Amino acid sequence: MRAPRSVVLALAAVLALTGCATGTGAPGGSSSTDGASAMGGADLVVYVGRNEDHVRPLVEEFERRTGLDVDARYGSTGELATTILQEGASSPADLFFTQDPAYIGAISEAGLLSRLPDDVLEAVVPGIAGSGGDWVGVTARRRVLAYDPATTSADRLPDTISELVEEPWRGRVGLAPTHSSFVSFVAALVAIRGEGEALAWLEGIAANDPQIFDGNEEQLRAIAAGDLDVGLVNHYYVHRLRAEDPAFSVRNHSFAAGDAGDVLMPTAIGRLTGGAHPDAAVEFIRFLLGDQAQRHFLAEVGEYPLVPGIGTPEGERPLDPELIAAMNLAEVAGNLDAATDLIARAGLI
Repeated sequence: MRAPRSVVLALAAVLALTGCATGTGAPGGSSSTDGASAMGGADLVVYVGRNEDHVRPLVEEFERRTGLDVDARYGSTGELATTILQEGASSPADLFFTQDPAYIGAISEAGLLSRLPDDVLEAVVPGIAGSGGDWVGVTARRRVLAYDPATTSADRLPDTISELVEEPWRGRVGLAPTHSSFVSFVAALVAIRGEGEALAWLEGIAANDPQIFDGNEEQLRAIAAGDLDVGLVNHYYVHRLRAEDPAFSVRNHSFAAGDAGDVLMPTAIGRLTGGAHPDAAVEFIRFLLGDQAQRHFLAEVGEYPLVPGIGTPEGERPLDPELIAAMNLAEVAGNLDAATDLIARAGLI
């Protein structure tokens, strides 16, 4: 039996507090570039479930261009999603900017998002928007297997996630099951393979003595220290740590194209139905899909731009429209309940 939504919301809050934090301040805290606040009459309120360092420069540039005051509230995607669901139609947020599709899917299912204009939906690669047109992808991260070539030979790495449940990988694989990126990965696994196969894989991984971490970066540092062989992470963490330290030894290994392990996790943004500033909200989305913002995410964060023609992160395979269509990303956004339920049933949390 699937856990009721109230239980899932509680679990989402726990995930947010234990492993999903992305902001530099307290989750759910308010941060604004010019002191604007919801109580002080901001022109736009954005709940940002992304790292503040990645988004704040763009908020400041948007304010400079438009003259609008933006109240950007940074926190974890899971906790902010829970907050919006609790606030309902009275939420002060105009926009919800998430680091993955599963949580914005919960907001969509609750009927709290408005359809976006066609030009916004058509700006990105096809297949990376809500089925009802109420959210759109901004950038994407690819799921990869991180490793250190100095200690693990690339030719011995698996081509599929199914191989990770086999004996040769016992005790060697790192996971962050309470991190929102892993929850969204499981949501994608459900969309691609169905709940039965997803649960079987999760139970297989749990039985193979994985090493459990709070997040992706912790896995990479453990690999670099020689304490872990491989870790399931999003690709851009390696890019970020190598930008900080060119000598950082960890690299990304891609699963075979089309494998359930080779999925994209788009960041996503949606407009809240009760928002007081719908026009400014759409203007901000258009700004995020513009050339400057898309190039910022590519160069500074190492993420895939979702607007065609911008570029591809160094060393990563280009986006494949046919594979994106096969990933059923719109369905992924509706699988939060299933993903959290399956992770718990497998004993990983």
